Amino acid sequence: MKLISWIFIAALALVVIILSVGNKAPVVFSLYPLPFEMELPLYILILAGAFIGVLLGSVRTWIADGKARSENRAHKQEVLRLKAELAKLEAQQSENRSTDEDSRERMLKITEVKQT
Repeated sequence: MKLISWIFIAALALVVIILSVGNKAPVVFSLYPLPFEMELPLYILILAGAFIGVLLGSVRTWIADGKARSENRAHKQEVLRLKAELAKLEAQQSENRSTDEDSRERMLKITEVKQT
């Protein structure tokens, strides 16, 4: 799996390098209603747009997965509660077994004493 990740990163780096070398021509970047103009190389605009797209997609996914994360937290708390209850029941069961064994031993001693 790490090999696939490294191959993907290398391919992505190669694409970025080729894009940067091939698109050095300056373009005018402006935000129309605002009096803002800037002359930048085209590859910077392309990479900035891709970065902003990835960032917005990540935020959207994080917000959409909020319900699943809260459900996971609730399930984790339920599992911890059930594990604690199970441990308590196992302790009670082992205590009952030891009490039953003590009772049996006492009964055996009583029957042995009566038989002699």
